[in-house]
Amino acid sequence: PTRGPDKGDTSASHMPSPPSPDASGSAFLDWASSAGVATSAAFLVEPTATEGFGAVAGERVSVGDILVTVPRASALAVFSLEEEMRQTTTSLAQSHALAYAACRVAAAPRGREPWVALWPATPEGTWGVEGDSWRAFDGDAFRELRRLHEEGEAAARAAHEKLPPDISWERFKLGVSIVTSRAADLVVSGERQPVLLPVIDLCNHRRGGEHNCAIVFEDDAQTTLTLPRHARTPVYLT
Repeated sequence: PTRGPDKGDTSASHMPSPPSPDASGSAFLDWASSAGVATSAAFLVEPTATEGFGAVAGERVSVGDILVTVPRASALAVFSLEEEMRQTTTSLAQSHALAYAACRVAAAPRGREPWVALWPATPEGTWGVEGDSWRAFDGDAFRELRRLHEEGEAAARAAHEKLPPDISWERFKLGVSIVTSRAADLVVSGERQPVLLPVIDLCNHRRGGEHNCAIVFEDDAQTTLTLPRHARTPVYLT
């Protein structure tokens, strides 16, 4: 989903202000098509009832139908980083390396502007919860969630210390949030790694068993398979 800028977060200046969903959706799909992304006529991008901007099946499709094909060259992943950026991230976990790449792309899209315009401008999920805001959560499940977040934040801060000084913690935290909320985990050359996939990253998520589509990695492309039963069914990834 697209988000408005956070008035208290100076890192938002490094992210474009999101345009209206209709305008950004049209520009984004035009850009995606020019980048070689192929979408089925059944795949629509529009505001959803409860989860902001997302992907919707516009008509009934059959199990196994391909909704989106993303060329490997259009993906943002560790395997696609430029040599200079790859050298900077060699000692980082892949999720942190991709977060750093997202920071660089957000600051200098270089032709990816319509895609970057749909990225959140402020951290999402637990990355957007700070200080006293945690008091709103209670119960064992939320305590475990906070524990896991604190472990993730400690690892992210350690990674941030290895980055160039122009990448502030607030910028990097936003990059980590983008990766954790929008990246797909794919097995590439026998190794699982996070990948940001234009168009596919608009699919909202559900737990395993509640999703209705899947991603298949091929040698030269990413594809989604889906099985929504009715028109206007949201498309969910696990």
